[in-house]
Amino acid sequence: MEPWKQAEMVYEDSMAARYDFHYYRSPVSQAHLREFFNLIRRHALRDQWILDVGGGTGAVTERLLNDRHTRVDTVDLSLAMLLEAKKKMPVLRAIVCDGEHLPFKDDAFRTIICSSVLHHLPFPDRMLKEIKRALAPYGVLIAQEPNQNHFLTRPESYPVNSISTMIMHYLYRIERYEPVGEPPIHEYHRAFTRQEIVRLFTDQFSILHFRSEFAFSCLFSKLRSPIMTRIILAMDRCLRRKDGSVFHIVCSKTDVGHRNLLKNYFRFLETLRQDPDQRMPGLILFSLLPLIVLGRAYELYERIRSKLGKSIY
Repeated sequence: MEPWKQAEMVYEDSMAARYDFHYYRSPVSQAHLREFFNLIRRHALRDQWILDVGGGTGAVTERLLNDRHTRVDTVDLSLAMLLEAKKKMPVLRAIVCDGEHLPFKDDAFRTIICSSVLHHLPFPDRMLKEIKRALAPYGVLIAQEPNQNHFLTRPESYPVNSISTMIMHYLYRIERYEPVGEPPIHEYHRAFTRQEIVRLFTDQFSILHFRSEFAFSCLFSKLRSPIMTRIILAMDRCLRRKDGSVFHIVCSKTDVGHRNLLKNYFRFLETLRQDPDQRMPGLILFSLLPLIVLGRAYELYERIRSKLGKSIY
């Protein structure tokens, strides 16, 4: 095993019992997790197998099981983290393995989740290549990763960042929060710029959904006060158009997103307008748009039917 993997595993084993408390128990962290899970619900199918790569103590998997997704596998490098997950979910199918060498056949999963894993890796492209192998055609990979260049890190936002950081330290001091130190080998941990994350995913996949979230609340992810949390999340919503601290990405081996279909359709129209020599029957050209719209309506219909758990066939 490579030294960085060994160090990562030792650190996670030592943190396993306290991991949920430090990273998922605060109201802000719970709100962030809910937002990511809402994205998962829009794309994951209950009757298809789901893989949670780097699932850790099972924060995402637990919500999947509570939402009646029964076909879920979780993998992680740390046995101690998965044992903590099993304490909460005895029925959980958990496997200790390296994300760069998944013990599954090709095209095994229709949905793969990768939540805040890639920024831990010196070579994230290796894991994405392995995920692509295990992902079925027309399946989706749903991921979130930290954004290096979000709203509060920019020079023009320095006054807001300075005051917000002072408020953060003030509130953490009141609550007597003690941060968790990471070992020196974690120096390769990093956030991604927008260009880096787009390039990383487009090298392997077609991106169907991409946006950044949590422009303000990222500073207060360990805050315990419910009242202060509501105020901070309200400010987050006011800054929704600003670049947030976390990227949410949905992608696929094949380009199946309705937004991409519309984008390509209008790009095709523009190409025809600029090149009069190309010819296309008018009826075919204009029937493509309602076909895309009907496809979107059919997608929504199937999603509602799946949630109701009923079959009309």
